[in-house]
Amino acid sequence: MGAKILIVDDEKQLVAFLGETLLLEVPGCHVDAAYSGEEALSRLAQSVYDLILADLKMPGFDGLDLVKGIRYLDPRVPIILMTGYGSKVVRQEAAQLGVNHYVDKPFDVGELLQTLGQLLAEQKGEAGA
Repeated sequence: MGAKILIVDDEKQLVAFLGETLLLEVPGCHVDAAYSGEEALSRLAQSVYDLILADLKMPGFDGLDLVKGIRYLDPRVPIILMTGYGSKVVRQEAAQLGVNHYVDKPFDVGELLQTLGQLLAEQKGEAGA
């Protein structure tokens, strides 16, 4: 079975686009969607994911709060944080919380897919070790 990926963003069109792109470009992957941080943590409590792609700015529960919750539930899952509102301070806090990669919106889909592929390969390598 391929990678299981969770996309978390309140922008439903972006989630749909990313989901379709991943299904086309990452062979055998399974994609779940969550439209809030709370929904993402609920999904993570019920299922194990190989990678989480999450937005920083969402209503209510923001991306950094989400990362804290993810790390509590699954300290090893790779996280890519996306944002249109990045700053050096936010990047530093994200890194301290264990975010694996940080992507500024709008992003290059090819670069995102390359990063995602590298993180999944690293994750698979650790699982096989």
